Amino acid sequence: MNEGISRREFIKGGIVASIALAAAAAGVPLVEYITSERVVIGKVSGERKGKLPIKIANKNDLQPDSQKQFIMPINPDGSRGQHPAILIRLRPELAQKAGTEFKAFSALCTHLGCIVHLEPGNDIYCPCHAGYFDPVTGEVISGPPPRPLPEIEIEIDENGDIYAKGWK
Repeated sequence: MNEGISRREFIKGGIVASIALAAAAAGVPLVEYITSERVVIGKVSGERKGKLPIKIANKNDLQPDSQKQFIMPINPDGSRGQHPAILIRLRPELAQKAGTEFKAFSALCTHLGCIVHLEPGNDIYCPCHAGYFDPVTGEVISGPPPRPLPEIEIEIDENGDIYAKGWK
């Protein structure tokens, strides 16, 4: 009497183990994305809901080499929506290169739509697949993103208030 497992059972076990490993490999980035503190949620508030320009912040609200998340009431394609975005106060050497201290971009990676953020002392980073973007231009530096981040036109008034005017 043979007490070992049959070839059929061995192959079934191998298939089940392979499926479980593949699900785990796909599930880890998904769980990281869902539980990330960088995901922006909320509503566009104020009496100008859905209209531009919108006030993002005041110059004094951000230190150099930092960011503020906000919601654009319009998507880059012009459709209405709640599009995550980031306002960046560039560090001094990048501000000199850019000719401005502030830049704003879509916060959705052009690869798979993960939320990007500024890595202080570095570049704009997408944690899902290690994509990097230039904080001055939004251009792809490395990784899988196929296109640069869409840029937002901003305006700073005499009080230092920063407004998003629309997509460039």
